[in-house]
Amino acid sequence: MKVNYLIIALSIIVMAIIFNLPFKPKPFGDDIFHREAKIMSLFLKGQVTSDKVFVIRAPGPVFYYSLPYLLVKKDSSEITYWYYAVVFNFIILTISILLLYKIGRILFSKEVGILSVLLLFLFPISFYYSLSVIGAIPAFFAVTIGLYGWLLIRGKTSKLLGFSLFVFGIWFLIINRPNAILFIPLGMIVMGYSFFTAKEYFKSYGRTFLISLIAIGVLSFLSLEGAKLLSGNNSSSSQEGLFYYIAHQGRFQFREEPFDFRYWESDVRGDSKDHQNWLKNEKILQLKIEASGNSYPQVYREFLIDDFVRHPFRFVRQFVFKSVYGNIFLINSINPTTFDFFIFKGKSGYNLFMFLLNVINILVIIGFLIFLFKEKNLLQYWLFWCLILALLIFHGVTYMEPRYLFPTRVALYIVSAYGLCKIKFINTIIHKLSRRLY
Repeated sequence: MKVNYLIIALSIIVMAIIFNLPFKPKPFGDDIFHREAKIMSLFLKGQVTSDKVFVIRAPGPVFYYSLPYLLVKKDSSEITYWYYAVVFNFIILTISILLLYKIGRILFSKEVGILSVLLLFLFPISFYYSLSVIGAIPAFFAVTIGLYGWLLIRGKTSKLLGFSLFVFGIWFLIINRPNAILFIPLGMIVMGYSFFTAKEYFKSYGRTFLISLIAIGVLSFLSLEGAKLLSGNNSSSSQEGLFYYIAHQGRFQFREEPFDFRYWESDVRGDSKDHQNWLKNEKILQLKIEASGNSYPQVYREFLIDDFVRHPFRFVRQFVFKSVYGNIFLINSINPTTFDFFIFKGKSGYNLFMFLLNVINILVIIGFLIFLFKEKNLLQYWLFWCLILALLIFHGVTYMEPRYLFPTRVALYIVSAYGLCKIKFINTIIHKLSRRLY
């Protein structure tokens, strides 16, 4: 209980610090989820008709943010909506951190639980993302719920509750991040592997997890199709079209400039050769659509397949660099040359601050690698590395941004803490700390 109060207190302090930093993410992200959630909340309150409701991308964030928006008066300013969203994000994030600690403590030890939370606070990107109306926090929460449900299934005492939470958590992750759909086939492959190589594990858990994965798949399909029906003709975009758009974008990311880690926006890297070639190829494919009469997905699919066949080694190199880039966090909302924070000034100050910020992040990766190499029975923890692998593969093949891998940090913090506790001096420090907290 003492640790829980400390987590809540630290969450308030860290949130206050992050909220008052001179740099912040865009309040409404790309504005899509905010607009859709605002209309959804007005519809639920009976203030607009159903023909105004639409969902361009994932339905999860729309329903998630419509909940706090229900409390906002109709004629309120946009900043009022943002305040409600930020408070809601903070509450959900704090609940997630409390669950993160509980999962680490029950699954491994109180030391692992404490270190998991410490890693999160020392690298507070979750609080940074909570200041924007994007899908990061609901997806983070979804993974936490899914992991907690998985833990209850393993414990066997609350299997039905565990099954329900596991299905809800991973389903909610997918409708917030449809790119996580790859987790379902990966999970089924792992369960199939356990059937042939670990009969006892499959007998104890495999059937439950297989049924769970099927249920998640059905619910996800129905939810994503339902979002299409809900939108009707109100939206010209589709999940299929968005997939081909980002997959095409990804074919030029780190293509000829593997060390250019700048954010993929015209106002940030308009001088980039890869970015310019992407825009040129966009025009070429659009002309091909007009000339051939073929559909957008068909033309883009043909290009992607042909590009892979022609450049397999480049494809592999891009995958490696995307995987590295996805685990490095940079502040893109500010120009490095005008950076001014405490003693960190200008481009050199920006680079030093980014390095120090990512030291903890690198430590987290080291802990994860120790876990992978030291743990003898990785099957026992399949959910952790399957979640990480699913998003890494999807975005390594298509288009990568660090925020796309962010939901998996729930799993990453826990197994990384377990790995880091294998290092003697870290284990000694955390053990002493835990003695003071208990």
